[in-house]
Amino acid sequence: DFFERLGLPTVVQARSRAFPHTEKALDVYNVLKKYCDKYGVQFKLNSPVTKISTENNSLVSIKSKKETYTARYYALAAGGIAAPETGSNGDGFKLLDSINHTIHKPSPDIVPLATSSQWVKELAGTSLSFMKIRFIQNGDIKIRKTGKILFTHFGISSPLILNSSKEVKELLNRGEVTASIDLFPDTDLGDLDRRIWRIFEQNKNKQVKNIISELVPKQLGYKLLALMKNNISTLAVNEVSKEDRKALAALCKDLRFPITGTMGWDRAVIADGGVDLDEVDFKTMTSKIYNNLFLIGDTLHINRPSGGFSLQMCWTTAWVAAESIEIST
Repeated sequence: DFFERLGLPTVVQARSRAFPHTEKALDVYNVLKKYCDKYGVQFKLNSPVTKISTENNSLVSIKSKKETYTARYYALAAGGIAAPETGSNGDGFKLLDSINHTIHKPSPDIVPLATSSQWVKELAGTSLSFMKIRFIQNGDIKIRKTGKILFTHFGISSPLILNSSKEVKELLNRGEVTASIDLFPDTDLGDLDRRIWRIFEQNKNKQVKNIISELVPKQLGYKLLALMKNNISTLAVNEVSKEDRKALAALCKDLRFPITGTMGWDRAVIADGGVDLDEVDFKTMTSKIYNNLFLIGDTLHINRPSGGFSLQMCWTTAWVAAESIEIST
């Protein structure tokens, strides 16, 4: 409603996510900038805050490289540490630490996963719309997820993978992790073997490599054949043994590769870290240490999945803070 009133039509897409109808982030920026200009908001660019001064349980001023500012209320919305190219470099955490707030060390949470397997990297750009991925440690399945996966030049990504990264990272802290992809999660091994047999029956005199695309995407199919113990790629279909056919089915149900880590800050969608939540009054978004300091968005130590929740956290905490200030004044 807020953006509609400001002349920016919106559209609600899957999972109740609202986007500008134009799907251009710049249009959101322009509307907000115009709104701020209307109400006399001043922007002091290239003027980083260097010091916060306090007295008793209140902030009394903030100092930048150029001047000192005083106000009745202060709101810190400095962001976290993800996407450093936006200027979100963790300075807010340093400032809050300097005035004795408890700061949890940030780490990238919604981030792609890396592997050392070259065949995975060579599939960069290939996506699987519906599969199951399992993360295995010490022979036990620790995490199960079903959905879409995207192969990249460094490993794997997609919203499914991003939202699994925190759990996987915790596993990696305890030891080696192996990913296992089930390309046919709705088909058991026996039915998959029969499906492959039917494909083979219809293409008896063709080479396996020329009909593998009837089972899986072509480039993925080539990798599957290369990973098999026996190279059946150039065999005529009618020359493939029952054992090798079953081995292909088993590989499709359990395609394994090592996970060596998560990607870094430059690829992180969000990060956790920030002010300990016990030090924040969420009814007003004020600091429990300083009664005129409002803490907003990514300055808070909150983990969340992808899908618009980071934006929602920023909108909501800012709205609560603004209403609290309005009531107080």
